[in-house]
Amino acid sequence: MTKAILFILLGMLASCGSTPPRLPQAMEQAQVADKEARRALRSGDLLRAQHDFAKTLQLQQSFDDLAGAATTIINLATVAHQLHDDEGALIWLDKVLLENAEIYPEESRLAANFRKAVITANLGRLPEAEASLAEAIKMCDKKCSLHFGIDGLQARLLLLKGDSQGAITLALTVSKEAEAGQDEQANALRTVATAEEKLSRYAEALQHYKSTLEIDKVLSLGIRIAEDLSGMARVSKQLGRDQEAIAYSRRAKLANESLRQNNIP
Repeated sequence: MTKAILFILLGMLASCGSTPPRLPQAMEQAQVADKEARRALRSGDLLRAQHDFAKTLQLQQSFDDLAGAATTIINLATVAHQLHDDEGALIWLDKVLLENAEIYPEESRLAANFRKAVITANLGRLPEAEASLAEAIKMCDKKCSLHFGIDGLQARLLLLKGDSQGAITLALTVSKEAEAGQDEQANALRTVATAEEKLSRYAEALQHYKSTLEIDKVLSLGIRIAEDLSGMARVSKQLGRDQEAIAYSRRAKLANESLRQNNIP
């Protein structure tokens, strides 16, 4: 009897000095899979990222992590978009947006609406883009993290609908906001440059394309760098700077070829 009590006491003392209990296995596996997926996405290994995010989602759903699952669904949409599967990306986003029970957090639905607006705008489906952006705006106040991106996309939609001057006015405002971040500033300046090109303000467009290129190089955004160089080639030709136009065009071609060969998003 005394011996049994001694063993119990020893067990209690051992537990007092032990490490805290580990997370449930599924939660640990989800964290590892998510970390590996994000690493693969950063390195451009999109198929691996897709596989690891899908694994993360299954695990998150198994222990009812709805906020985490919503984020992973949006990440899967991002990967699909970078794989040039925009319809697949939209299907993923609709898993958040068309969920009748509204089980996902509002901030996730905001992000999904914004991503859907961006993709449908890229596809030229402007009514859908405007509808999704309107839903995002309803959920976003001036303090929400996406409000600069929303303003930038509004400017781009104005441009796509033919209001070049309106696009310039709104996009310039975003480009001057330090809090917007370099990515959104570059997107806004690209919209300004494209609008000025449409208005035949080629000298101003060239300067804004150059400013955008500088930011995109800092951010190492290959596809955007190629777009900037192509814009510089077009407006340089309109300005009669044929040799500069040829050089910019060649640089854009080399950038695009490298992106295709290396499968860089």
